Order: sequence, then structure tokens, then C-alpha cells
Amino acid sequence: MKLNELKKAGAKAHRELQLAECRARTLQSKAKAAKALAGEARLKYKQARKAAKQAKHLALAAEEQARDQLRVWEKARKRLGKALKKLAKTKAGKAQRPARATAKSSEAAPPARRKPSAPRVQRPATASQPQAAAPSAPPPKLPSP
Repeated sequence: MKLNELKKAGAKAHRELQLAECRARTLQSKAKAAKALAGEARLKYKQARKAAKQAKHLALAAEEQARDQLRVWEKARKRLGKALKKLAKTKAGKAQRPARATAKSSEAAPPARRKPSAPRVQRPATASQPQAAAPSAPPPKLPSP
């Protein structure tokens, strides 16, 4: 009977071994799935950190650009204020001056003409023009005798 008991004990040990191996395979597959899930989580974490870093960088760049734009606007506003102040000053200065007396005070004065850079010289009359058409100077005064 000892042989039967040994065979039964051997069969029982074999079944337990197969059951243990099955459990080990199940645990290995679960461990592998958990490892893959952990890897995905790590990648998502890295991507999230990278995205946060990029967002921070973009926010800093946007703030810098906004500061620069504000500086430009403030300079333009300052120049505009100076120009308006200068304009008001010139208007106030013109209002204090007495108006020139002119024959046609109701009409606007014609625009000032620029001075020529070189004096104009009268050209002598040519043969094709009659003498009357050419501009003439007044006759010279002769001394009386």
C-alpha cells in the first residue's frame, strides 16, 4: 500500500505544481500589464510636464511681448501729449499776436510762396517775337540840358 500512497502523493504534488505554475503565469501576465500601464503613466506624466513647461515658456514670452507693447504705447502716448501741448502753446501764441490789417480781412490769406533760389533774369527778345510783345523796361531818364 505504500506504493499506492506514494503514487497518490506524487499525482497530488503534480497537480499542485501545475496549479502553482498556472497561478504564476497569471501573476506574470498581471505584472506585465501593470508594468505597461506604469510605463504609459510615466509617459503621460512626462508629456504633461513637457506641456506645462512649454505653456510656462509661452506665457513668459507673451508677458514679455505685452510689456514691450505697453512700453511702445506709453512712448506714443507721451509723444502725442507733447505734440498736443506744443500745438496748444502755438495756438495760444497766435491768439496773443495782433492780426495784420489787410484790405480783405474776411478772406483767407493766400499761401506763402517760397523764395526762388536764384534770381530771375529777363531774356532778350528774339527775332521771331515782335518788339511790342517782349516785356520792356521803362525808358531811361535823360539828364536835362
